[in-house]
Amino acid sequence: MTAEFPRLGLDETLDERALLADAGGVTVLHVEDDPAVAELVARFVEREREYFEVVTETDPHAGVERAREADVDCVVCDYEMPGMNGLAVLEAVREGDPELPFLLFTGTGSEEIASEAISAGVTDYLQKGVGTGQYEVLANRVEQAVARRRAERHVERGFHAIEAAHDGISLLNDDGEFVYVNAAFAGIVGYDRGELLGSHWELLYPAAERERVANVILPQARADEWAGETEYVREDGETVTVDHRLSFTREGTMVCTVSEIDDDAVREELSMKERTMDEAPIGIVVTDPSREDNPITYANDGFLELTGYARDEVLGRNCRFLQGEATHDAPVAELARAVTAEEPVTVELRNYRKDGELFWNRVTVTPLFDDDGTLEHFVGFQEDVTTRRELLSEFRGLGSVLSHDLRNPLQAAHGQLELALETGDIDHVERAMPSLDRLDEVIDDVTDVLQSGSIVDEREPLDVGSVVESVWWSLQGDAEVGSLEVRGSPTVRGDRDAVQRLFDNLLGNAVEHGEPPVTVHVGELEDGFYVADDGPGVPAANRERIFEQGFSTKENDVDAGLGLTSVRQIVLAHDWRIDVTDSEALGGARFEIRTRNR
Repeated sequence: MTAEFPRLGLDETLDERALLADAGGVTVLHVEDDPAVAELVARFVEREREYFEVVTETDPHAGVERAREADVDCVVCDYEMPGMNGLAVLEAVREGDPELPFLLFTGTGSEEIASEAISAGVTDYLQKGVGTGQYEVLANRVEQAVARRRAERHVERGFHAIEAAHDGISLLNDDGEFVYVNAAFAGIVGYDRGELLGSHWELLYPAAERERVANVILPQARADEWAGETEYVREDGETVTVDHRLSFTREGTMVCTVSEIDDDAVREELSMKERTMDEAPIGIVVTDPSREDNPITYANDGFLELTGYARDEVLGRNCRFLQGEATHDAPVAELARAVTAEEPVTVELRNYRKDGELFWNRVTVTPLFDDDGTLEHFVGFQEDVTTRRELLSEFRGLGSVLSHDLRNPLQAAHGQLELALETGDIDHVERAMPSLDRLDEVIDDVTDVLQSGSIVDEREPLDVGSVVESVWWSLQGDAEVGSLEVRGSPTVRGDRDAVQRLFDNLLGNAVEHGEPPVTVHVGELEDGFYVADDGPGVPAANRERIFEQGFSTKENDVDAGLGLTSVRQIVLAHDWRIDVTDSEALGGARFEIRTRNR
């Protein structure tokens, strides 16, 4: 099926911009107590996106009122302000609109503030810099947050439309059992929803009709679609003739639409809403609070992709099956409040995919009521925010880690110059020049990163072999250090300076821990590249810890863990994935960098 509205990912696309511009633009409320800074931000952000309108409040209390009263798409807020800090503004704004995108744009950055901002549910956290490039980053973050929220609201409206539809709609699993029915369907056939859920479709047909349904109607619906009239037997024994349409999703879920009137316009709209929910870029589940343990009665494709489960493994279970040992009690208790308080609740918590992989899940639970105010369903919207969480966490130690990246070329140059002094051989000075040039590049790179808060800037197609060979040459302090072999023609799309720093650390790690002369292989993977060496390798017990800042196998190591922590930061900033395993060819460690994160 073709999606009726676009998938909106975290990467900026022209379609995303066009969607926001065509929808009437984006209104951004900027809360900043310094008028000069506020004017500068408004000017540059509006220049970056011509369909942005930035309105400014220099008093945080006035900003809260403007957010509540005006039609605002996103709030950008400073942290340190007189009388009310940015997190207090967030709390006050979210009381009026729990889902309004809120970005903390602050010059006061610290581990404590970043941690508190994450816990408070801030949409994004961006530290102010001194260059104009920060405004492009800010415009991107606002654009992504607003696009995501509008997509979520689109899906919410679609679900409400299905619930409020006059036509009856039901979903049935591969066994022919009802897994979801809307109020109209239950009303047409005269059953309570609880009686239908889990029942076989044969419940609604007279015995004489069941063979025709099984042997004629269902095979035709599976092949394409079936439409016609059928006769249902209501719970009270009366019969009702309905205009009936059957189709199947790609996963085998049967979609049944029935109506006592022939309304093609309504049917087409409902078909579009159904496709919208399946094509949504987030996970969506519907649960039934009237049944014990609030089981899932509907899960869209996005939820299945997010968790790795098949639909029949999800339906009928409580969402708690995604939780495990690493799931903290506080967000789980907050989710439970949605059940008791009957109001929308949003939390971020650790969940597990089917394969056991941990991820950060941003969950919003919204109750749905009928016209009489009776609670009928809970709808859960779920999104993987692991990369954002990890980047915020890794940003805290950015300065010390990037400073460490200076050490490898510095040591190589120092060694060559020391040899020149000892031997009088001027050739050693010439050999030091590539390391000094690389040192100059890294200093500029570190300066840019610390000012902008962004590890990755412009991406371009890169020949990995060319990059790694230039880095290897700059690391040479002695001809006996070892050999490098590039296998295949690995290529990636990335930030050249950041990828060079990645190889600085991986190759430097191989030289530091191996016995000279070391051997290093760099080769292509189907979705990335690998770096392998003939060193001591990495024990399985340490493979999850070696990327942590401070971890080292050496005693009194002042630079413990900084090199591989930097590698992980660069990988995360590109939205890639890194795994470490054994090198079968060389016997040492093998680092595999996948450029497709999922």
